[in-house]
Amino acid sequence: MREQILVLEALQQIDLELSELEVHLREYPNKISAFEQELQSSKESLANLNTEKEELLKIKSEIENEITQNEETIKKSEERLFEIKTHKQYQALQKEISETKRMNSDLEDKLLEEMEKIDKLESQITEKSEELANKETDFQEKINDYKEKLEETKIAYKPKKEEKESITQTLNPEILPLYVKIMKKNGEVLAVAKNETCTGCYMNIPAQLFNEILTLSRIIQCPSCQKILYCEEESNSEAKTG
Repeated sequence: MREQILVLEALQQIDLELSELEVHLREYPNKISAFEQELQSSKESLANLNTEKEELLKIKSEIENEITQNEETIKKSEERLFEIKTHKQYQALQKEISETKRMNSDLEDKLLEEMEKIDKLESQITEKSEELANKETDFQEKINDYKEKLEETKIAYKPKKEEKESITQTLNPEILPLYVKIMKKNGEVLAVAKNETCTGCYMNIPAQLFNEILTLSRIIQCPSCQKILYCEEESNSEAKTG
């Protein structure tokens, strides 16, 4: 039974190492994805600002064209003033000219508003572009680092899994289901029994049961935490002689 305890120790150690590797196998892709998503979000935000700017430039161009057309209309109308024969026609054309000038004044105010919006957007675009450039440099380094760590973890995981399978073959088949059950519940299977106390949960062990643990004649579980108990000095002694 001492030999089986040593096997359980080795198996538990490998399982703990595998568990840590599995955590990394889950975490590293998540971290990579988080950085990539943030980069993508920043790119989309910048693209939206550029799209908004293009729309404003289009509006600005339309207003400028309308102002130019109105100015041409005003010029032609003012030239026609000298050709008009009647006072009534003269007044009507003057009114038309004044209305067109008023429209142009309103358009010029609107043009200034759009230009202010464009200036503000251009400042935001410059700021966001610089932020994105810094993020791309910083995040890409982190992404590459996590990708490298992920590959290293994958490389380490396979032989460790094979080592576990090899060690499992040396474990008594009757003990394996118990090992799996305790491992799922506690994360660790073994606990040292010392001074009639389980070092896994620090609960007292009955004297008779403790004496039986010393003999390692059978698998004994802690009545409280259900971990498999053994005496460290016995295990170390076996490890040295083995």
